[in-house]
Amino acid sequence: MADKHEPSLIGYDPLAWLREPGVAKSSEPSEVLAIPEPKQPVLAEADADGVADSATTSMAHATRIALEAVQSIQNVCNLHERLLTALADAEAIEIDASAVSVVDTATLQLLLVLKRTALDAGKQVSFDFPSDRFVEAAQLLGIAELLEVDQAYAGFF
Repeated sequence: MADKHEPSLIGYDPLAWLREPGVAKSSEPSEVLAIPEPKQPVLAEADADGVADSATTSMAHATRIALEAVQSIQNVCNLHERLLTALADAEAIEIDASAVSVVDTATLQLLLVLKRTALDAGKQVSFDFPSDRFVEAAQLLGIAELLEVDQAYAGFF
Protein backbone atom coordinates (compact mmCIF):
# COMPACT_ATOMS: atom_id res chain seq x y z
CA MET A 1 0.00 0.00 0.00
CA ALA A 2 1.29 3.48 -0.83
CA ASP A 3 2.41 5.78 1.93
CA LYS A 4 0.85 9.24 2.11
CA HIS A 5 4.25 10.81 1.48
CA GLU A 6 4.84 8.91 -1.77
CA PRO A 7 3.50 10.46 -4.99
CA SER A 8 0.50 8.66 -6.42
CA LEU A 9 0.31 7.44 -10.01
CA ILE A 10 -3.44 7.98 -10.14
CA GLY A 11 -4.11 10.59 -12.81
CA TYR A 12 -0.52 10.44 -14.11
CA ASP A 13 -0.35 11.04 -17.86
CA PRO A 14 2.80 9.51 -19.39
CA LEU A 15 2.22 11.43 -22.64
CA ALA A 16 1.86 14.84 -21.02
CA TRP A 17 5.25 15.89 -22.41
CA LEU A 18 3.69 15.89 -25.90
CA ARG A 19 1.45 18.79 -24.93
CA GLU A 20 4.25 20.89 -23.47
CA PRO A 21 5.11 24.07 -25.39
CA GLY A 22 8.10 23.76 -27.64
CA VAL A 23 7.64 20.05 -28.32
CA ALA A 24 7.20 19.35 -32.00
CA LYS A 25 3.93 17.62 -32.72
CA SER A 26 3.63 15.35 -35.71
CA SER A 27 0.78 13.30 -36.99
CA GLU A 28 2.68 12.15 -40.06
CA PRO A 29 3.61 8.46 -39.83
CA SER A 30 6.39 8.95 -42.38
CA GLU A 31 8.34 11.02 -39.83
CA VAL A 32 8.65 7.97 -37.60
CA LEU A 33 10.69 6.24 -40.28
CA ALA A 34 12.03 9.21 -42.19
CA ILE A 35 13.70 8.38 -45.46
CA PRO A 36 17.17 9.85 -45.65
CA GLU A 37 18.22 11.49 -48.88
CA PRO A 38 19.74 8.97 -51.30
CA LYS A 39 23.48 9.09 -51.64
CA GLN A 40 24.68 10.87 -54.74
CA PRO A 41 26.54 8.70 -57.24
CA VAL A 42 30.28 9.14 -57.09
CA LEU A 43 31.70 9.77 -60.53
CA ALA A 44 35.23 8.69 -61.22
CA GLU A 45 37.45 11.47 -62.47
CA ALA A 46 38.94 11.04 -65.91
CA ASP A 47 42.68 10.97 -66.32
CA ALA A 48 44.62 12.95 -68.96
CA ASP A 49 43.41 10.61 -71.73
CA GLY A 50 39.77 11.28 -70.83
CA VAL A 51 39.23 7.70 -69.63
CA ALA A 52 37.81 7.05 -66.20
CA ASP A 53 39.80 4.74 -63.95
CA SER A 54 36.78 3.23 -62.24
CA ALA A 55 33.14 2.77 -63.04
CA THR A 56 30.43 5.02 -61.66
CA THR A 57 28.47 3.81 -58.69
CA SER A 58 24.71 3.89 -58.57
CA MET A 59 21.90 2.90 -56.25
CA ALA A 60 21.48 -0.81 -55.73
CA HIS A 61 18.35 -2.32 -57.24
CA ALA A 62 17.44 -4.54 -54.28
CA THR A 63 18.73 -5.04 -50.77
CA ARG A 64 18.34 -8.26 -48.82
CA ILE A 65 18.08 -8.16 -45.02
CA ALA A 66 18.07 -11.35 -42.95
CA LEU A 67 16.21 -11.21 -39.65
CA GLU A 68 17.73 -12.84 -36.58
CA ALA A 69 16.18 -15.88 -34.90
CA VAL A 70 15.08 -13.76 -31.93
CA GLN A 71 13.66 -10.41 -33.00
CA SER A 72 12.86 -8.42 -29.87
CA ILE A 73 12.82 -4.86 -28.63
CA GLN A 74 16.47 -5.25 -27.56
CA ASN A 75 17.62 -5.39 -31.18
CA VAL A 76 14.89 -3.34 -32.88
CA CYS A 77 17.11 -0.21 -32.92
CA ASN A 78 19.79 -2.03 -34.91
CA LEU A 79 17.15 -3.35 -37.31
CA HIS A 80 15.71 0.17 -37.65
CA GLU A 81 19.11 1.54 -38.73
CA ARG A 82 19.60 -1.27 -41.26
CA LEU A 83 16.12 -0.70 -42.70
CA LEU A 84 16.69 3.06 -43.01
CA THR A 85 19.90 2.48 -44.93
CA ALA A 86 18.23 -0.07 -47.19
CA LEU A 87 15.26 2.23 -47.80
CA ALA A 88 17.54 5.08 -48.84
CA ASP A 89 19.80 3.01 -51.07
CA ALA A 90 17.54 0.49 -52.79
CA GLU A 91 14.41 0.36 -54.90
CA ALA A 92 13.32 -2.92 -53.31
CA ILE A 93 13.93 -4.54 -49.94
CA GLU A 94 13.77 -8.29 -49.51
CA ILE A 95 13.45 -9.40 -45.89
CA ASP A 96 14.44 -12.98 -45.14
CA ALA A 97 12.26 -14.03 -42.19
CA SER A 98 12.92 -17.76 -42.48
CA ALA A 99 15.07 -18.01 -39.34
CA VAL A 100 12.68 -16.13 -37.03
CA SER A 101 11.61 -18.24 -34.05
CA VAL A 102 10.58 -15.38 -31.72
CA VAL A 103 9.25 -12.01 -32.83
CA ASP A 104 7.70 -9.28 -30.69
CA THR A 105 5.24 -6.50 -31.37
CA ALA A 106 7.92 -3.79 -31.59
CA THR A 107 9.59 -5.56 -34.50
CA LEU A 108 6.32 -6.18 -36.32
CA GLN A 109 5.31 -2.54 -35.85
CA LEU A 110 8.64 -1.42 -37.30
CA LEU A 111 8.18 -3.70 -40.30
CA LEU A 112 4.65 -2.39 -40.83
CA VAL A 113 5.87 1.23 -40.79
CA LEU A 114 8.64 0.22 -43.21
CA LYS A 115 6.12 -1.34 -45.56
CA ARG A 116 3.86 1.74 -45.55
CA THR A 117 6.76 4.18 -45.88
CA ALA A 118 8.20 2.21 -48.78
CA LEU A 119 4.83 2.16 -50.55
CA ASP A 120 4.55 5.93 -50.15
CA ALA A 121 8.03 6.30 -51.66
CA GLY A 122 7.21 3.97 -54.56
CA LYS A 123 9.47 1.20 -53.30
CA GLN A 124 8.74 -2.45 -52.68
CA VAL A 125 9.18 -4.55 -49.52
CA SER A 126 8.77 -8.32 -49.63
CA PHE A 127 9.14 -11.04 -47.02
CA ASP A 128 10.92 -14.15 -48.28
CA PHE A 129 9.99 -17.49 -46.77
CA PRO A 130 8.65 -16.24 -43.42
CA SER A 131 8.78 -18.81 -40.64
CA ASP A 132 5.59 -20.24 -39.14
CA ARG A 133 6.19 -18.22 -35.95
CA PHE A 134 6.58 -14.98 -37.91
CA VAL A 135 3.35 -15.57 -39.83
CA GLU A 136 1.51 -16.63 -36.66
CA ALA A 137 2.59 -13.48 -34.79
CA ALA A 138 1.55 -11.26 -37.72
CA GLN A 139 -1.82 -12.99 -37.86
CA LEU A 140 -2.35 -12.59 -34.09
CA LEU A 141 -1.77 -8.85 -34.44
CA GLY A 142 -4.02 -8.69 -37.48
CA ILE A 143 -1.31 -7.32 -39.77
CA ALA A 144 -0.52 -10.40 -41.86
CA GLU A 145 -2.46 -9.01 -44.82
CA LEU A 146 -0.89 -5.56 -44.48
CA LEU A 147 2.58 -7.10 -44.46
CA GLU A 148 1.50 -9.40 -47.30
CA VAL A 149 2.76 -12.41 -45.41
CA ASP A 150 1.06 -15.56 -46.59
CA GLN A 151 2.73 -18.88 -45.88
CA ALA A 152 1.58 -20.46 -49.14
CA TYR A 153 2.91 -17.72 -51.43
CA ALA A 154 5.68 -15.92 -49.60
CA GLY A 155 9.08 -16.22 -51.24
CA PHE A 156 7.89 -17.63 -54.55
CA PHE A 157 7.54 -14.35 -56.39
